Amino acid sequence: MAEPNLKSIQSRRKKAQAEYDSHKPLRDDAFDYAIPYRRSAANGETSKGANRVDKAFDQTAIVSNFRFSGKLWKDLIGEEPFQIKAGDILSKEQKEELSAPLEGISKVTTGMMSNGEFDMAFVEMGLELGAGTGAMLILEGNRKKPVRFVCVPIDEVALEAGAYGDVSGIFWGRKWTVRAIREMFPDGKFGKTLRELEEKEPEKEVVLNQDCIYNAKTERWDFVAWSPEDAETIIKTKSSRTCPWLTPRYFRVPGEVYGRGPINLAMPSIKTLNTAQRLTLQAAAISLLGIYTAVDDGVFNPDMASVEPGEFWKVARNGGVLGPSVQKFPEPRLDLNNIVLNDLRMAVKTTMMDQALPPDSGAVRSATEILERMKRLAEDHVGAFGRLVKEIIVPLAERLIEIAYDKGMIRDAPDVDQILVKIQVSSPMATARAAEKMQKIIQWIEMCLALLAKDARKVVKLVDALLHIGSEMGVPESLKVNEDERKKMEDEDRAMLAAQMAAQSGLMPNGAAAVPTEAGAL
Repeated sequence: MAEPNLKSIQSRRKKAQAEYDSHKPLRDDAFDYAIPYRRSAANGETSKGANRVDKAFDQTAIVSNFRFSGKLWKDLIGEEPFQIKAGDILSKEQKEELSAPLEGISKVTTGMMSNGEFDMAFVEMGLELGAGTGAMLILEGNRKKPVRFVCVPIDEVALEAGAYGDVSGIFWGRKWTVRAIREMFPDGKFGKTLRELEEKEPEKEVVLNQDCIYNAKTERWDFVAWSPEDAETIIKTKSSRTCPWLTPRYFRVPGEVYGRGPINLAMPSIKTLNTAQRLTLQAAAISLLGIYTAVDDGVFNPDMASVEPGEFWKVARNGGVLGPSVQKFPEPRLDLNNIVLNDLRMAVKTTMMDQALPPDSGAVRSATEILERMKRLAEDHVGAFGRLVKEIIVPLAERLIEIAYDKGMIRDAPDVDQILVKIQVSSPMATARAAEKMQKIIQWIEMCLALLAKDARKVVKLVDALLHIGSEMGVPESLKVNEDERKKMEDEDRAMLAAQMAAQSGLMPNGAAAVPTEAGAL
């Protein structure tokens, strides 16, 4: 592999950083009011012990964002986020031939993300996805953990827009000790400055840039690690068929690389709610502690007066024509009705999809109620579902297939083109989207059976219809009867029917007359 041009990468990084800076005010608002604990301290912008909630006076947006992240995991990932299946263009025989090996690959890839690390990284990424854009790094692991999932704070990552609105470059920068960089890249090439620091100050922190750029000529992703300390030396390069990053955008405005999330949509209500809460707290503090005016008569010294129970203040007078020396200022008439605050809180929760449905436990629910629940899940993310699938599920599956193949866990690594081999999303959200379509098919079958009875088979292919419904619902192929098994069953049914008819007519299946036997005879 030819070594990438470092100057070109530095130029592209500079442009991506400018795009990052232009979106920084919107991102800062989201972090200040809804994600105050998530901001990274690795880039030096915020200290680890800084006050993170000095702008947030109401916790509604903070709590709703945590619930949004968990709800997104439940709706988009669930127990089984995807299945690898044969494409719709293939014939029935070709699909049945590929179903078994593709199902095996599905089990391996989904098993690689079932150790809990992916779930934790996804929920962390979901916190920032609520603000529009998230970032997760998927790396090849060791024998015990074949794949590692690392959620990277979005304020450490700059994105470059591709020609088709996708992401063609991911530029990650973070400070590491020189010792840690050597541990990450034991065979990496250090320049003069890093070599000297490795010998004299191995614990000094320096910026390490890890950039991943799509190479249109080779149709591969080039990984390049370098440090501004030695701006002319590439520490490590690597090439892969798939991108090691997931950088989903919840909503995206045309022409922009970064996304918009529910937090951005709810920001007017979030700011209004925080301002109203702040003013309410200030009014309450004034009512409790009060503001006092004092006559400048040379007797009362407010700097020496302690506002505590049981204290005595020396004043010139407590009444009379001139009035008391110290008097409480009238309390502010700030009457913010709780109904207004509750309306703002409900507006924030609704925008951030923090709406609790009836609990799953309890009395048995009807099929109509379950269907409505599933449709509600689909409606929550309806505007972002396609993008979430394209930028999370599909690249996740492709990345896991490549890692599983490189580690020898699967024999073949099929190219996912959505024509011959496709990624079928089987998460609760996808099932909810298919629920309405399946309901139409079931209603049509029921109508045909009710009107035509036995003649319904002339109109409806019942077996094919049920198999199609099972595929859309994500039923495993091992539970479906294939063509050979179905033909064998039909042959057995015909043979059994022939035997019954022969017994009724008094003839054996071979045409010989049946010989009656006495009761109890052997």
